[in-house]
Amino acid sequence: MSNSTSSPLRVVIVGCGGFARNYLPVYRSIPDLKVVACVDADLAAAQAMAATLGAETASSDLGVAVAAQADYAVVSTPNFLHVEQATALLRSGKHVLLQKPMARWLRESQALFATQRASGRAMGLYMAMLDLGLWWELRQAFAANSPLGSIAQVSMRLGHTGGLVWSKQPNQLWRFSREKTGGGAFIMLGVHYIHFLRWLLGLRITRVLAQTANLHCGRIEGEDICQFQGELSNGGFVQLSVAWNSQGEHLALYGTEGSLVYLDNELVRVHGAKPWKTSYFNYEKPGAWQTFAGIVPPKLDDPANPHNQHRAFAEAIRAGATPAVEAIEGLWDMQVADAVYRSATSGRWEEISYV
Repeated sequence: MSNSTSSPLRVVIVGCGGFARNYLPVYRSIPDLKVVACVDADLAAAQAMAATLGAETASSDLGVAVAAQADYAVVSTPNFLHVEQATALLRSGKHVLLQKPMARWLRESQALFATQRASGRAMGLYMAMLDLGLWWELRQAFAANSPLGSIAQVSMRLGHTGGLVWSKQPNQLWRFSREKTGGGAFIMLGVHYIHFLRWLLGLRITRVLAQTANLHCGRIEGEDICQFQGELSNGGFVQLSVAWNSQGEHLALYGTEGSLVYLDNELVRVHGAKPWKTSYFNYEKPGAWQTFAGIVPPKLDDPANPHNQHRAFAEAIRAGATPAVEAIEGLWDMQVADAVYRSATSGRWEEISYV
């Protein structure tokens, strides 16, 4: 899957509005990369991005992206379009970087994974949390000799008030539709932490007991809040909640030899049995909590960030390396999501079987 280093890496961008605008400076900064086409259902959006990135072609027709002579495609479109678009692009011989989640439902994800395997092309999933270098340092520490000991419990929350804001808008947004999203707040937010937990700690969620509700966002068909408790592959416990109706985010890791809490993308609190130094904090008071402020994720459009996932995917394709988040991981995430929605319907614990 390598690309010759003597020629520019060619990319097509599918989905040019909304979130896609966040990474424009990154594509302008990657050496020896050429955007050859921009495609969006809104032709004006495609034309605007093409003008910014110097692409030769702008179109509202996916067929233009499929036919383009390119090494890979970036797909940043609504959930209900992922399978159709990624399938066509993979079959045209292109690698694909796909916005999370992989698809709306598990059966769609399974079909797309089968297509990816048959194509011989790489498919990566875009997970914005991996842009922050702190997590790469912690992952290395946990893999080597975890300063937290054995993880006993993990607590995670990801919430914002987007659902409240969207519900007041006059337009009918695709996020309102359960058919187009595959659910509601959980499928849009929860997959971040499902993947992150496994990526950071190497632990899988083995079963879940979940509940969902729509409390405050009546125009949205899916849930505006979801929470579950679960078990981890090491026997520990996990809690995850997501919401479109209230603010607040945290990641808390509680281990036998220490604990780490990351609050609202700004504060890190550490408690441990021994000193622990990273590029982001210097824990030097064993047995006591220390708080470190100002640890914020980099901007999505920061072209200098070496961990930017768009830059990292381009570098992987050029080098013939494995993407940071492979297609199989997107499928694993959807297997957990499927169990969460099944549990919310059945009211029972649901087991998770990984391929």
